[in-house]
Amino acid sequence: MIKIIDRGAALSLGGSVLAAAAAASVRPTAATDSEPVSAGSFGTGGTRGLVEAAPSFAELFPLTRYFEVDSEIAGARYSASVTVPMQYEADETQRYPVVYQIDGNLYFAATAPFHMPGQFDVMSPLRPFIMVSIGYSREESHAWDWLRVRDLVPPGEVVPDLFHQTLDGNVAVGLVSEDDAQRYRTLLANPAADKFLGFLEQELHPLLTANYRIDESDIGIWGFSYGGLFTSYVMLEGSDLFKRVCAGSPGIMGESQIFKLYDDAFASGRDFSGRQLHVTIGAREAADPGVYQWLTARGTGELLAQTSLQPLPGLQVSSEIIPLETHLTGGVPAWFSFLRACYGRS
Repeated sequence: MIKIIDRGAALSLGGSVLAAAAAASVRPTAATDSEPVSAGSFGTGGTRGLVEAAPSFAELFPLTRYFEVDSEIAGARYSASVTVPMQYEADETQRYPVVYQIDGNLYFAATAPFHMPGQFDVMSPLRPFIMVSIGYSREESHAWDWLRVRDLVPPGEVVPDLFHQTLDGNVAVGLVSEDDAQRYRTLLANPAADKFLGFLEQELHPLLTANYRIDESDIGIWGFSYGGLFTSYVMLEGSDLFKRVCAGSPGIMGESQIFKLYDDAFASGRDFSGRQLHVTIGAREAADPGVYQWLTARGTGELLAQTSLQPLPGLQVSSEIIPLETHLTGGVPAWFSFLRACYGRS
């Protein structure tokens, strides 16, 4: 079932995400439109003459509609923020490419404001497309960082002990309850990227094609970190839906299923003509000594090496090392790197 959520209520989704990302933040109580903020609420400086108000979702994201979708395949509820090009209503015959953005709880608010001006960038203009940011419902948005492990990690993939240690640490300091932690431990032990892919292909995409003018020949998907692991899986599983794929700093670790899938795809001789793979990595992930050299940089390098040593027939491959970026800061630059590589307009 697809359900439209009130735009005003949807704004609280972002607040929940920011709270989760900050782990332990305290936000001031919002004032009404006519109630001034009390002096000193945000520090020692005065606030005379300032009135705090809550802008509507439509004011912040005028081209976006927010939906929630129940998935029978995955047994979960997801959010989908659909942002159309500014000219979408002007020509009712025009169809547009669609790009699915994984981890919408984290990346939607940082990228949606640039959706409209991107096609007017005089240095790197983009083709107009429909952006679909996939995340978690309002009720579960606080747990997006654990739920994504369930949805983005391929079946049979081993989740590193680091994730279990992080979860145990969160329980110890009171950030996660023991009941929730037990649920998340079950998710870590039973990753189900196949079910999430089924949701995208068999449930969400048909709903969107019934409601939006979509060019079915030009569907893309972008993911970062475990999202990049998922998009690598999507490409190698042979999805017929997604033609342009970005694996941003993919979490391909150790004896990953990705390399088995790659070997199987190469041995099969399957034709990848008409498909693009764009791979990114932050320069500091690869160059700075630390955990990300084996969490992301090693697997990314091996994936790219395989595309050279055993090229998949017809697959177009591009890549970019993004200067100065870490794993935390590299997501948004990776998004625009993908758009320039696969949706650029000459």
